[in-house]
This record gives sequence, structure tokens and C-alpha cells, in this order.
Amino acid sequence: ANLRLAAPEASDEELWAALRSAHAADFVERLVSRLETVVGDRGVRLSGGERQRIALARALLRKPSLLILDEATSALDWQNQSLIAQSIESLRGRMTILTIAHRPSMIAFADWVVAIENGRIVEVGRYRRLKAKTGSRLAKMLSGEQAERDTAPPVDAGLVAAPVERSVEAAPGA
Repeated sequence: ANLRLAAPEASDEELWAALRSAHAADFVERLVSRLETVVGDRGVRLSGGERQRIALARALLRKPSLLILDEATSALDWQNQSLIAQSIESLRGRMTILTIAHRPSMIAFADWVVAIENGRIVEVGRYRRLKAKTGSRLAKMLSGEQAERDTAPPVDAGLVAAPVERSVEAAPGA
């Protein structure tokens, strides 16, 4: 029933399709009343990862042309983060996705990466190129993430990932 807030006229088939895209169908199928399960105020009966995947399914039911995810996995464990990342990857080509994240693994699917520090663009490029570039902020963040999977990169570093259909220009001096 919670899903229908996003699309009141959606069929059960459409709900299940959104749940599958958000990697939430498996746990919803295990709920006693499946789609009709009462999850409590703000989804209190669900884990943080389950709530995030339901939120993603609700967003997908709206069929947006632009999906903005702002720190969608910041409070999740690595397993749930991985499920959200897989969901995002599976949406490539269906919509433009703008992901704002401090965890570099959340932008591995990105066509373009824009690194921002103290409100200024400090690095722009393709994910693979920046990952391979010695000294790039992305490469540094990835090595830190790999070394200690539970610690997010410094708060003042931000990454924005999105398919971009036009060139991206950095501010002078960036």
C-alpha cells in the first residue's frame, strides 16, 4: 500500500516491476501480507536498507526522466549499498540519474564524475579515467574506501555522477 502513494493507479504487476528494479521484491515477497503489509509510520518495521529500496521503488513508479539521489546510501551497510548500486546500474539508459555521494563505489556506473570541494568544482572527467589517474581525488577516495570499507571519505569531498549529454565546463581555475 505504501508504494501506491507514488502511483495510486499502478497495477500489482507495475508495483512488482518497480520492486524488482529496486532489489526489494525478495524481501517484500517474504512479508506476511506482501504488498499489503503495514510497515508502520515511516517504515519503522523495515530496516534502513529496506526503507531505501522501497523509496527507490516509489520513485521508479513515477517514471521520472531525471532521478536525483542525494546520499541515497550514506546510512546503509555495504550489502544494502551494493543492492542500491545494482539498482542504479540497471536503470542506465532508461533515465538520467544524478547521484550525489561521498562513497565513490556509488558512482562507479557514472558516465561523468564531478568532484566538488568547498563549493568549487575541482575535478571533472570520466570515471575510468579519473580512477586510473595518479593523484586524482577519485583515485584517492577509492583507495581509502578499499582500505577501510566502513569509513566514508572526508566530509568536504563530494562526488556527483550523472549521464551527461553535453560537455561539462569547469569554473576558471578549477
